[in-house]
Amino acid sequence: MTLASSHAGHNAAWPLDCLQTRALAASRQTKEVTGIQHSFREDCSQTQPLLEADQQWYYRFMALPTSYRWVSIGKLTIRNQKTAPERAPSFLLTDLIAALGAKAGLPGGMRSFQDDDRRMWCNPIVDDGEYYSLLMQAGDKKVSDVVFIDFDTLNARNGGKRDSEGGHFCAHVIIQKAPDALGKHLILIEKVPNIHFSSLKAHFNWVLNDPGVKKTFEVNGRERQYRGTVEFEGYQSKTLREAMTSGTIQELEFVGSERLDGGVDEDDLISETIHEVHWTVKRRVDADGAQRLVAKALRFLRGWEDVEAEKSQLLVRIKAENGQIKTASVTAEAEEIDDATTEALESAFYLNEIIGDFDHPLTQRYDGLREDVLLKLRAKARALEAR
Repeated sequence: MTLASSHAGHNAAWPLDCLQTRALAASRQTKEVTGIQHSFREDCSQTQPLLEADQQWYYRFMALPTSYRWVSIGKLTIRNQKTAPERAPSFLLTDLIAALGAKAGLPGGMRSFQDDDRRMWCNPIVDDGEYYSLLMQAGDKKVSDVVFIDFDTLNARNGGKRDSEGGHFCAHVIIQKAPDALGKHLILIEKVPNIHFSSLKAHFNWVLNDPGVKKTFEVNGRERQYRGTVEFEGYQSKTLREAMTSGTIQELEFVGSERLDGGVDEDDLISETIHEVHWTVKRRVDADGAQRLVAKALRFLRGWEDVEAEKSQLLVRIKAENGQIKTASVTAEAEEIDDATTEALESAFYLNEIIGDFDHPLTQRYDGLREDVLLKLRAKARALEAR
């Protein structure tokens, strides 16, 4: 079981010349049980009844919400690799979809990486008229075992994960068939662990690198082989720097988790605490202000001792001219703060939206594509294109 609460241990003021930021401690406390977030009272009167099948419990765990999903939005480009012969026919979206379809359901259709501790595959794939709909699937052998709690007795037990087993996550992805004026395709991705733009880029390029997918083109009487490659960029082609300087920065949010070996209560039921720190800004900044703000945020994130480094995240919320609030996840791998700041600011700004109000709970894995999820993704895509 996970206890999620705001963390007030870093509530000192952070002066930033013309910017005044502060850490806010929210008053809410929630416990996440089998992925359901709700208010929790000691008498357990607010909890849901237990499901009968342990397998159903397992698939609803891992702290994924059952009522909504965040959706990442970007643009997908398919092109020839740079070493392709001049005037060679271009790789197109249809080539990528055909390559993915050829691997779907085959033993060799899974991409294995990280010493076979992680796998990714795509199955099924459906042509929905305006869009291609994909169910991306990922397996992660390194996830921890799940813990179940009886709501009547509050007795806890381990789920019983075997050494050969791993977590299984599924995400709906839709890709608009018609490219924009620059040949780029709108793509929406349901956000779940291990399925994101970086992992999709690696998987799509792995598929296009298959010998059976490569194309040939005659050059001076000889056939030369070449392959396609994919690239992702943020929706509307903005960098984080451009997004931060063109809108009003609402806040910076730091989210991290702390695993507790002995628990924090007398029953040792709570194994992990979620910490949140908010810096409120609510003003516009210039390029220099954005640089200093992100640098200060990265220093704080990397020095945040209360959470595990690999489980911490920095989010920036920006209010655009049209009043829409967009959320960007900030990542940077460079060791030096100056380099990491530049890397973060020049990274693609991916628009994040949310879909919710489902009649049936969302789960960690799906047996196939869910039409209710696809309907909401398509509606979101059409609304974005209509702006």
